[in-house]
Amino acid sequence: MSLPYKATLSSPCKLNLTLDVGLPRPDGFHEIDSLVVLLSASDELTVTVKPGLRQVKLILKDRRPDAVAIETIPKGGENLAHKAAQLALDTLAPGQELQVWITLAKRLPAQAGLGAGSSNAATVLKAIGEALEAPTAALLPLAAQLGSDVALFLNPSPSPFPQGKEGESRGLVRMRGRGEIIEPIALDILKFYGVLARPAIGVPTGPAYALLDALPNRVVGAATERLLAGESLADALSNDFEAAVLPPYPEVAALHTALTDAGAVRALLCGSGSSVFGLARNRAHALELVKKLAGRVAWLKLVESL
Repeated sequence: MSLPYKATLSSPCKLNLTLDVGLPRPDGFHEIDSLVVLLSASDELTVTVKPGLRQVKLILKDRRPDAVAIETIPKGGENLAHKAAQLALDTLAPGQELQVWITLAKRLPAQAGLGAGSSNAATVLKAIGEALEAPTAALLPLAAQLGSDVALFLNPSPSPFPQGKEGESRGLVRMRGRGEIIEPIALDILKFYGVLARPAIGVPTGPAYALLDALPNRVVGAATERLLAGESLADALSNDFEAAVLPPYPEVAALHTALTDAGAVRALLCGSGSSVFGLARNRAHALELVKKLAGRVAWLKLVESL
């Protein structure tokens, strides 16, 4: 272990290409089956680990546009990045006089279905794990304690993923359980481009699940199996939350329609919302979508799969 340690790391968001959500489990969670890929849109964290009075310090720099900054980002010990650092210190370095300083440049919106907070937590775990020379296997139990999506972002790309053909996406992960069971997947999916768009409202995760469970005679989707069986990406994109979230959130539904009307190959709700992804044919087409939607959307970003 060589301290002090300092690293500036990208903290990318995720996209659920498929999201099949089961009925509530006895523990209150939902069984999911989802194929997930990381996207290029990201926050940025600088993590410093050094000897000194034992503490965790978080410096938050909010870089979000005003239109999506209405949902406040938790500060101090309420922030998931801070919680990750404290948990890592307590578990990996108990009793050691170490301090962790985190500077979080926040660019991704909250309540957007992009897993930004989970990504921040995983990025902090990875940084502290590297500083303390802890293997990824030691970080996975900590990720599960912090949240269902955190384990997804612990997978460093591309080394643990099967090596595919040139241009093939290598960061595809299948998430099951409540999201903590992850498995790298090799599929013949080329790098793709699109746009992420978020309205000026967020969708809290808890209410989104409640809306989903309240749907009469709801059927659990099977898009994950269809994509694994070889269905094209454009045809397989699917999210069980769309039926539950779009009707009571007209701003999200309008954005979904706007992406389709602008010419996106497919519009897809991101996670439980409120962001919507628009699949493009290529990067040039993604740029066209951005130009058509610019000024009409609270937050808009051209993205590519990692």
